Amino acid sequence: MKLIAETAWHHDGDFEFFKNLITEISTKTKTEIIKFHISLDVDEYVHTDHPGYQWMVDRMFTEQQWDEVLNIALKYKKKLMLLFNDKKAIDFGMKYNPEIVEIHSVCLNDIELLEHLNLKINSDTKVVLGVGGSDLYEIENAISIFETKNMVLMHGFQNYPTKYEDINFGKVLKIMQLYPNYEHGYADHTAWDNENNILITLLGANLGMQYIEKHVTTVYGKDRIDWQAAISIEMFNEIAEKLKVVEQAYGDAKLKLNAGEKSYSTFGANKKAAILSKDIKKGEKFTKEHFTFKRTGQSSDLSQLNILDKVGEKISKDLTLGHCLNSNDFE
Repeated sequence: MKLIAETAWHHDGDFEFFKNLITEISTKTKTEIIKFHISLDVDEYVHTDHPGYQWMVDRMFTEQQWDEVLNIALKYKKKLMLLFNDKKAIDFGMKYNPEIVEIHSVCLNDIELLEHLNLKINSDTKVVLGVGGSDLYEIENAISIFETKNMVLMHGFQNYPTKYEDINFGKVLKIMQLYPNYEHGYADHTAWDNENNILITLLGANLGMQYIEKHVTTVYGKDRIDWQAAISIEMFNEIAEKLKVVEQAYGDAKLKLNAGEKSYSTFGANKKAAILSKDIKKGEKFTKEHFTFKRTGQSSDLSQLNILDKVGEKISKDLTLGHCLNSNDFE
């Protein structure tokens, strides 16, 4: 399970703040992946009548500034996760050959943007689709545009901040079951000061996610863009440690018994084993009247079902009342 440090627009147009944020995340957190929202063409992304249009114009970075900040993360050997809001951003960002790229859920229906990204990726590029707040038709349509199967469906959305009743982990799990061949992630946006912030994140992780995403800040609780869901570096590191526990507890999801289950399921001391309820002679045919199931200090290599399969077989040696039956007791 990978923990992603999300930066989004938390820079608020302050380039020095942004450089410091990336340096702090790179040097003080346990993340392998830092996520960047790259926008280079506001007019492609939003119409001039959008209330946030001028706000975005005032907070845009140049390609040279993006080069500088991305190279800070690379300097500290962090993986780049680049979210693209426009085609110019795709052309710029793909020069870095990022391992992970993303299309935000607000752009999930932008066919031109999706098709443009599809032309730029290779088989090694992991494509993340933000699917929070999207219906199955939208999700399926976006998936169909990409030729790659190297894809992550990122669940969760930001509604400043996310309320418990809007997360709907039950629905998320159903969508995961519909797409078992893809990886899945959960982007948590619980309020920064909510007492259950970490708990909600871990509950999402325990659905079987491969990726968990959290906004991170160096000015915890200070009013700036995306501050409502931005946690401190200390909280981020605490989540990183607890995710290890979640991952261990989740296990490999294989149906066969693991070592611990096998140890617990020994026949005799724990699970009931077949105990002879009467003496039986060598060569005698084994019947249901010869045994009963009990827990015992003896051990057996035969389960209850194995014993039932032995009914009708011949006994290999003389056995007495109270003997715990094993496979070598049969011819």
